[in-house]
Amino acid sequence: MSNTFGTIFKVTTFGESHAKAAGVVIDGCPAGLKLTESGIEKYIKKSVKFYSFSTTRREENKIEILSGIYKDRTTGTPIAIITRNCDTDSSGYLKLEGIARPSHAEYVYYKKYGIYDPRGGGRASGRECVSRHMAAAVADKLLGFTDIKFSAAIVELAGVKIDGKNKMSEAVRRIESLRDEKDSSGGVFEISITGVPTGLGAPLFNKLSSQIGAYLFSIGGIKAVEIGAGREIARMSGSAANDCARYDKNGALVFLTNNSGGISGGISNGAPIKVRASVKPTPSIGQKQKTIDFYNDRNREIELDGRFDANFTPRAMAAAVSMLRIMIADNMLQMDFIKIV
Repeated sequence: MSNTFGTIFKVTTFGESHAKAAGVVIDGCPAGLKLTESGIEKYIKKSVKFYSFSTTRREENKIEILSGIYKDRTTGTPIAIITRNCDTDSSGYLKLEGIARPSHAEYVYYKKYGIYDPRGGGRASGRECVSRHMAAAVADKLLGFTDIKFSAAIVELAGVKIDGKNKMSEAVRRIESLRDEKDSSGGVFEISITGVPTGLGAPLFNKLSSQIGAYLFSIGGIKAVEIGAGREIARMSGSAANDCARYDKNGALVFLTNNSGGISGGISNGAPIKVRASVKPTPSIGQKQKTIDFYNDRNREIELDGRFDANFTPRAMAAAVSMLRIMIADNMLQMDFIKIV
């Protein structure tokens, strides 16, 4: 099982949904970076937004830094961070051990490893993302020495295109209506990254676009990723799709369009990086569904009753922003573009 990613800024996450703790080990963070437990907690609190249609599970996310810090500064050695899981209830899950919840990971985990943790989805739970947020809090500190900024927005929710406050209210009503029917919904979000210098990524097998896809597809529930114009570019002519460049009166390079989403030939070109991702409906629903008992090789039906998101698009978006922060910080370190002062 692969739990480590990154080239210089290497991140290893660990912990299951109902384990004693979730955590992360970060190797390759430069020495001298100011880092505190309260600062990491602040980042997580800002990133993990609980909407009215999210799970009722509430974790305090109190942070413990175990290593790699002296006098609130990184030492250049591995940084280990944990948060303890407190709001767990495994009873409902243990009753379903050996039962495949539709579109969940239990069956494939069991077939691949011969054992799986049924409590709260185990390693495949959205709770795992808290470890990514811990690493992103460190990456965010590194990016504080650059001009790189992130923004994110939900653009579609429960089939409703979001273009204003009224549309968001309509989407929430749709989510709540589906929840009342013991059903769920998905959505689409966009992320924009500005201030990225030219030169991140590589041609061929380590393209920045390839990294974006890998980092975002590692988040449970994300089923499609688009960069720039995305699928729409297939419907354009070459003259419309090409991003023509000019020098402005100050000699700065500007692109007249950004259909490539800030990436040319797999390398950042200085324009804003634009990413869009589609999130599937929450697979945990209360309606009766057909499934299997893979411990006993027989068919059965299932009705789930527990603390589930009616729509987890906002949580997936927060995880995506964190993953892209880590990815950009790693690439910046590879180019020696970050100087801690």
